[in-house]
Amino acid sequence: MKYFLIVLVIFSVGISGCVLNNSDSSDENVLNMAIFWLDNDVDPINGWNGWTLTRCGIGENLVQMDENMILRPSIADSYEIVDEYTTVFHIRDGVTFHNGNSVDATACKASIERALEKTDRFDVKFPVESITADGQNLIIKTSEPSGTLLNKLADTVFIIVDVSEADEEDFKYKPICTGTFKIEEFNADKGMVLSKHKGHWLGNTNVDVVNVKYIQDASARAMALQAKEIDLATQLSKHELELFEDNEDFIVQKGPNLRVFLLRLNFEKPYMKELAFRQALSYGMDKETYAFKLVDGTPAKGPINELLSFGYKGEDYYQYNPRKANELLDELGYLDTDGDGVRECNGKNIVLEYISRTNHGADANNIGIAMQQQYKEIGIGMKVSQMENYADLASSGNFDMLWERWTPAPTGDCQYFIESGYITNAAGNYGKYSNATLDAINSELNSTLNKNDRDALGLKATELVMEDVASLFIYYQEGNIVTSKKVEGVERFISEVYYVDDRVRLVDA
Repeated sequence: MKYFLIVLVIFSVGISGCVLNNSDSSDENVLNMAIFWLDNDVDPINGWNGWTLTRCGIGENLVQMDENMILRPSIADSYEIVDEYTTVFHIRDGVTFHNGNSVDATACKASIERALEKTDRFDVKFPVESITADGQNLIIKTSEPSGTLLNKLADTVFIIVDVSEADEEDFKYKPICTGTFKIEEFNADKGMVLSKHKGHWLGNTNVDVVNVKYIQDASARAMALQAKEIDLATQLSKHELELFEDNEDFIVQKGPNLRVFLLRLNFEKPYMKELAFRQALSYGMDKETYAFKLVDGTPAKGPINELLSFGYKGEDYYQYNPRKANELLDELGYLDTDGDGVRECNGKNIVLEYISRTNHGADANNIGIAMQQQYKEIGIGMKVSQMENYADLASSGNFDMLWERWTPAPTGDCQYFIESGYITNAAGNYGKYSNATLDAINSELNSTLNKNDRDALGLKATELVMEDVASLFIYYQEGNIVTSKKVEGVERFISEVYYVDDRVRLVDA
């Protein structure tokens, strides 16, 4: 019976992860890979959907961050910062879109202008005086000094696409990009089928087809690897990773990355408006246990870890201390008047709604359950839920704590996490946090060009959101990527914005 169940689970994983009409012809080199996140479309101007394009080698920018967070040319083979307003990019000769159209400065200009006009990501926009195309030279002039122009252009929103086809009905499912692979099939529930872009400007890969399987659960990804249904998977849990580390059939790459796991707090709840209450929540949770015992991570002190120059390197502001948490709650007058073990606010029990998405996996749920038990010690109730309609619920505000995973500096600059998640009315600020001092820091960053000065402002912002408990920062993730031994040329990117590119090869092909 146990054997039958294992086989049944593996079979179901294969069915749910595959796309119809997967190509696996004997004369084609086929790479099967799994991704853990896929949205309803992959138009890069929509939210963070472009991450799927860069992770799967489909989309490219003028410039990109390499695996060590160093900015490098991509579609632009060089650039020159003429002054604080003007940057000139030279577009690489020989670059073509997936439909065969040539990529020149005019095409790049149209793509960037489309992104600036239509994206819902206000955090990556920059003030434009003019964008001029002159043959292979693209000149961008900003109306204000912009110290992060290159970083913003490296964001997936600015993946270069063929705007001449952007009005086609299926463009958001099959955007015309320039990368190593192009989309043949897209299914938001199952994944994608990709084919080799034979006109790619590097053309190094020998992979003809990539089956990208959308497998949300880390355990299911691990089983698919074991069953040889996939050749590549990322972000396996600590326990699943152990299955592959001493297995000669697989290559495991792991190490620190930028991702932080946090709980977004809802500042529209009356008790959340109280700093002392938020401090009590922080004092009441044992992050070291969560990080070291439940997940393979490091306790988070704030949004930015010490890998980056603007990461906080001091002691955590509010370390686990249930006694201190109880004192703060008593001082606030949130008391348990009826003796049921739960404190009250305005005559009602304080029972926090802890919400995570189903594809956040067991780690999010297990940490919620651990917090639920620990918060009993400080008289706070908690309901732990995982659900599919996470995005709708986040937008509606029907939560107290919203589980989120963020890469707070994917292009290596400190302003991203502030502007996208914490300034007043930011696109990712579902908790409605607002702090005038933080907004002012963000405004100052807009006109600060020197990197050391920017890092200092970033550190100031980091300490502010920590001290003010803008969120509950839980742990920093250790990144991992597992490939079968037949796969070469896969690097582990610290940012997690990329998984495969032109370097990927099948060695037994």
